[in-house]
Amino acid sequence: MAFGVERMEFEWINSRIADETIELVLLFNEKGNILYGNRTAASKLEFDQDKLTRCSMSQIFRQDFPDTSEGFLTFVKTCMKGVKEMTMYRSNNSCFSVNVRIQPAEETDVYLLLAEDISAQKNLNMRIRELKEKEGENNRVKNQFTANVTHELRTPVNGIKGHVLELLEEVEDEGQKRTLDIILSCCDNMSAIINDVLDFAKLESGKFAIEEKEFDFYKMMDKVIATHSAVVNKKELHMNVDIDEKIPQLLIGDELRLTQILNNLLSNAIKFTTVGYVNVMVGKTRQVNDEVELFFMVRDSGIGISPKEQDRLFQSFSQVDASITRRFGGTGLGLVITKQLVELMNGDIHVDSEKGRGSTFSFSVKLKTNQAMDDKQSQVYVNWADYVNKEDNKGTDLIMQFGGTENKEELKKRMEKLVLSIELGAWDKAEMLASTVKTLVEQGDDDLKRQVLRLEMAIRKSNHDKSMDMYEKLKTALVERVGEF
Repeated sequence: MAFGVERMEFEWINSRIADETIELVLLFNEKGNILYGNRTAASKLEFDQDKLTRCSMSQIFRQDFPDTSEGFLTFVKTCMKGVKEMTMYRSNNSCFSVNVRIQPAEETDVYLLLAEDISAQKNLNMRIRELKEKEGENNRVKNQFTANVTHELRTPVNGIKGHVLELLEEVEDEGQKRTLDIILSCCDNMSAIINDVLDFAKLESGKFAIEEKEFDFYKMMDKVIATHSAVVNKKELHMNVDIDEKIPQLLIGDELRLTQILNNLLSNAIKFTTVGYVNVMVGKTRQVNDEVELFFMVRDSGIGISPKEQDRLFQSFSQVDASITRRFGGTGLGLVITKQLVELMNGDIHVDSEKGRGSTFSFSVKLKTNQAMDDKQSQVYVNWADYVNKEDNKGTDLIMQFGGTENKEELKKRMEKLVLSIELGAWDKAEMLASTVKTLVEQGDDDLKRQVLRLEMAIRKSNHDKSMDMYEKLKTALVERVGEF
C-alpha cells in the first residue's frame, strides 16, 4: 500500500465497498500523486491497481489538472464547490467524460475523488440530438412534398369539376345528368381530402395560425346548419338547434376554423346516423372581461362508439375499425384536425358514446368580444357538461326493435317515401331511404335482409321496373312479419 494510506488507516479502502462501487474512486495528496484507486477506476483507466498508484493526477486529468501547485489548488477548489464535468485519460491515451466530486479527508492532506462515467449518456444525448435534427429535416421534406402533391392534385380536380359544370348546362338526358352529378360529388370529396391533408401538414409543422377577426356568430351558425340541411332532409333525419341567447352577436376569433370544426363534427354525425336525429347545442359558459367561453355539443343517434374504440378517435389516419372506412370512407384526419384546432382556440374536446346508441361530441373554445364585462359581472352561466347526459336514445332504441310499434310506424313512413322516390326517379333519395329501411329490418330474418339488399341494388342501377317489383315483394314480406302496413 502506498505511503500515506496506512497512516490514514482507512479501513474501508481494503473492504469490498470501494472496489465494488460503480464510481471511480481515487485518493491523492496535495502534490497530485495518486495513493489509491479502486477496481472500477483501474478497469476504466486500463491500469493495474498497483500501477495506478504510481501515476499522478496530471496524467489522468491532462486537460483539467496542470502539473503545478497553482493548478492543483484550482482543480481541488473548483471540484469541491460541486459536481464538475471533466475528461479522464486511459493508459492508451484515449479519454472519456466524467462528473467529478472532490472532498478532503478529515485531518489529513489527502483528497477523495469520486468520478461517474457519463460517456455513454453523452453519446446517447448526441445520438438523440442527431435523430431529432434528422427528424426535423424529414418532416420539412415531408411537408414540402405534401404541399407540392396536394397542389398538383387540386389542379386536375378543379379542371374536371369545371368541365362537368359546363356539360351540365348542355346535357338534357336525366341519366347523363345523374352521372355528372356523381362526378361532381367525387370532385368535392377529393377536394375535402386534399384540404384535410394540407391542414394536417400545417398543424404538424407548427405553421398553422389562428386569425382574430370580428364576425357575426348567429350568421355563422345559420350558414353551418344550412350547409348540412340538404343531407339531413335527404336522410329523413331530425335536426334541432339550440343556441344560448346570452351569446354576443359579434365575436372576435377565427370564423373559418370554428366553422371547420362544426362542419367536421356535423358531417360525421350525419354520415354515421341512419335513423333518428342530429342535434346541435351552443351555450355561453363564462365571460371574463372581454373573453367569452362557448360550449358546443353535437349529439346523434347513430352507430355509436365503444369505450375501447374512443381512445383511437383523435389519432392520425385512424378510424374505429377498417369496416367503417370501407362503408363510410374518409381519411381519418377530420377529428385529428378538429382536436388540434380546438386546442389552438384554448379549448378541449370530449366524446361520450356507446356502441349502437349514438354519440355526443362536445367542445369548448375561447373567443373575444367588444362587449366587455367588469369583474363583478363576469360569471359562469351554466355548467353545460352536466347537460351531456340529460338525453338518451330510448326513442331510437324502440324504433330499431324490429316488429315493435315504433319500428313498424317508421318502416311504413319510409316505405311510402321510398315508392314515391322510385316513381319520381329520385334515385339518390331512394337509395338513401332503402339504406334506412335496411337498418330498420336489421333484426329481422335472413330472407328479409336479402330482399332489402336486392331492392337496394335495383335502386342503385336506377332500374324502375326491377325496383318496383322488389319493393312489392319486400312490402309483402314485411306485412307477413309485422302485420298490416
